[in-house]
Amino acid sequence: MKLALLVIDMQKAFVGHRKGEDLFEMSLDYINYSSELFRKANLPVFVIRDIEEGDGDDYQNIEELIVKDKDILLTKTYNNSFWQTNLEQELKKRDIDFLVLSGNALEYCVTATYFGALERGFKAVFLQNGVIADMKENLDTFYKQRPLISYTTLKEICAHCT
Repeated sequence: MKLALLVIDMQKAFVGHRKGEDLFEMSLDYINYSSELFRKANLPVFVIRDIEEGDGDDYQNIEELIVKDKDILLTKTYNNSFWQTNLEQELKKRDIDFLVLSGNALEYCVTATYFGALERGFKAVFLQNGVIADMKENLDTFYKQRPLISYTTLKEICAHCT
């Protein structure tokens, strides 16, 4: 099993207005902490931006999202990060077969990418506390119905990948 972390749509236009909200700040921390675990274990971090509505300053990643030079940067124009992008090829090139999904928004792009991954034969889970939802009640239901992986579990897994 070879893992990759996908960080989806953490852009100013989509989440910039959420700064200061407890759930948003917690999710951002979990994403940044998990990204660092992956980097230290030499596992890829894919940072994916949605440019369907533009690629200007508002559609850049929020400053608080830690992105490193070794991260793989991709853009997309559809909810599903696989649709009409080279994500699948980039994952296969690195022999990735297991994806940890994080980012914004549960109701749209993160879940669409999850199903896109399954349709292409990848195993996929969501980063617990690392997914942002437009409505909290959706997040509550999501945590009961979808496969999750915790930061502490990732920490154990990544410790054995180096």
